[in-house]
Amino acid sequence: MESLLQFLQITAQISGAHTVDFYTQDVWKKHVAVSPESVLAIFQQKPRPQHTEAPDTSAIFSPATNQLVNLESFVEAAQYNSLLHLGVCTPVEEIYEAFASHKANKLDKETKTDQFMNDKKSHEVFIMSQFVEALANVYGVKQVIDLGAGKGYLSSYLSMRYDLNVYGIDSSHTNTDGANERNRKLKKYWQVYKTNARTTSKAKKSDQNKEGLLPKNSCQDVNADQDFSRPRSDIRCSRLSNSELFIDANSLFSDSSKLTSSPEDIQEVEKAQTDSSSDSAVSFLDILPAGAVEVSSMSQSVSRVLSEEEKQQRKMENIKAKKLRESHVYSPLTSHVTADTELHDIIADLEDSIMVGLHTCGDLAPNTLRIFSSKPEIKAVCSVGCCYHFLSEQFEHLEEEPTEGSWGFPMSQYLKDMGWHIGRNARMSACLALERVAVGQGLPTESLFYRAVLQVLCKEVYGITQRSYSLVPQNKTILKIDQRVGKIFSKSSSFTDYVRKSLKKFGQDDSKLTDQEIMGYYQNYEPRRNELEAFNRLKVFLAPCIEALILLDRLCYLREQGNIAWSGLVKLFDPVKSPRCYAVVSLKQP
Repeated sequence: MESLLQFLQITAQISGAHTVDFYTQDVWKKHVAVSPESVLAIFQQKPRPQHTEAPDTSAIFSPATNQLVNLESFVEAAQYNSLLHLGVCTPVEEIYEAFASHKANKLDKETKTDQFMNDKKSHEVFIMSQFVEALANVYGVKQVIDLGAGKGYLSSYLSMRYDLNVYGIDSSHTNTDGANERNRKLKKYWQVYKTNARTTSKAKKSDQNKEGLLPKNSCQDVNADQDFSRPRSDIRCSRLSNSELFIDANSLFSDSSKLTSSPEDIQEVEKAQTDSSSDSAVSFLDILPAGAVEVSSMSQSVSRVLSEEEKQQRKMENIKAKKLRESHVYSPLTSHVTADTELHDIIADLEDSIMVGLHTCGDLAPNTLRIFSSKPEIKAVCSVGCCYHFLSEQFEHLEEEPTEGSWGFPMSQYLKDMGWHIGRNARMSACLALERVAVGQGLPTESLFYRAVLQVLCKEVYGITQRSYSLVPQNKTILKIDQRVGKIFSKSSSFTDYVRKSLKKFGQDDSKLTDQEIMGYYQNYEPRRNELEAFNRLKVFLAPCIEALILLDRLCYLREQGNIAWSGLVKLFDPVKSPRCYAVVSLKQP
C-alpha cells in the first residue's frame, strides 16, 4: 500500500487531468516532455519482464518542470503497482482446492450459457455462479442475496442451475418488473418445451445414432429422472445459432416482450417443436431442477373424472410442488440498499445466506461489504464492483469539513487516518481497460477529441469553462452552466452536428457560429489529435493502479473487522472480456 500510494501521488497530475480541458489548458505540454509517438509505440512492443522490487520513481518526472521525462520508468512502475503484480490476489484455483475439503462441487467447464446471453455476460455469470455455489456448499446454505441484480441474469442462473433460493434486489422498478415478467413467462413455457424438446431430441438422436450422424460434441441423452441440482459435467453441448433453436433462448433473458403466453401461442410453440426436424434443444433449459417452474394447466389433459379422494391428493401434490418451486425460482425485489438497510424489512424469510454483487455500481459495492460485516446471517460475500467514478469520497472536497458517514472511499481506517482521496477524474481513469487497449480494442478517441475541441469553442466564443462557471466582468455575476454532453456523439452525423446539439443542450445560441467556423476549430486541432490519444494511453497505464488502491482499501476494511475468518481478492474473469474482473471475497467462521 505504501509503495502504491507513493506512486499514485506523484502521478496524480496525469490521472487527475480532465480530458475535456486537454486543449484549453494545453495539458500535453504542461505535463509531458516525451513525444506522443513514443507513448503510442509502447503498446506495439513486447511485454517487459516484471520487477521483483519496487522500481525507482524519482526519475520519472523532471524536478524542474514536473513533466514526464522517463517513459520507461513510468511504465515499469505502473506495471509493478497493479494488482496483477503486487502479489496480493489469491488464485481462484487455490480457493477451489480449499473448498474441496468441504465437499464443494468441482469447477464445471462443460455447461454453456452463451445461448441466452452475450459473450461478456455469459462469461461473468457462468464463472461467478459456480464460485457462489461453491461458497454456498461450504456453509450448507440455500439462500443467496444478489444486490444490484439488474435484469436478473446471475440470480436466475443461480436459482435454476444450482437449486438455490435467490433474492435479487435492485433499486430500479424497470429491472425488477422485467425480471419478474421473464421469470413468469419462462415458467409457462417450460413444461411445453421440456416435454416436446426431450421427446423430439431423443427420437431424432436415436435415428442419427443408427446412421452414425450424431456429432461428437452434441448433447447426450438426458434422463428425465436425473438429479439436476448438481453440476452436469456429463453434458457436452455444441454452440448453436438462433436459427437452430426451437425457441430463441436469448429472448427469455433479454426482451421479455417478445414472449407471448396465450394458449394459441403455446400451441404454436408445441406444433413448431413437434414438426421441427432439428434436434438442437436449448441445453440450458434442460438443466433446470425438477419443480423449478410451474406446470401449465394447458399442457395437462384429464381423461376421466377424478374422485374426491384423488382431487384432494392432487391438491396436496400441487401445494408441495408450489413450495418446491418457490425454493428454486428467484424473487426479484425493488429496494434502494444502503449500509444501514435492514434486510429483514426486505426479505421476510431471511436466513443464513451468501451475499453477492456482480458489477455493483458506485457505493453499492462498499455498502455490500458493510452489510456483510454487520449482519450475522450473511456468512460469505463475493462482490465485483464497477463504476468507480460514481464512488462518494469523504475527503475529496478539501475546502469542506469532512463528515462521517458511509462513504464509498475510503472504507479502511488505515486510509481514513491519512485523509486520502483520489478525485473524480482519477476514478474515471480507473474505469479504463488496459488489457482491452493492449489487444487493440482501444479507446473512444473520436468522441474524446470532439469533446476537447468543443471545449475550446465554448471557452473562446461563449465564455464557458470546465468548472461550469463563467465570470461576466460587467456585473460581476456568475453564470452556472451544465456542461455534461451525455450521449450526443453517438447521435451526431458530424462534428458540426455534434457542436450544435451540444450548444443547444448548454442553453447557448448556436447561430453565433457558421458551419465553416465550427469546422475551422476541428481542422485547427486535428494535427494534435495524437497528443490526446497518447495522454489517454498514459491514463490507461495508471488505471490498474488506481483500481488496486480502491480494492485494497476494501480488503483492508474487511481485515480490520473482528468477525471475519478470511478475506481476499480473487481474479474471476478474463479482463479482456470483462475489465472489472476482481472479486472481493470474504468468509465468516462456518
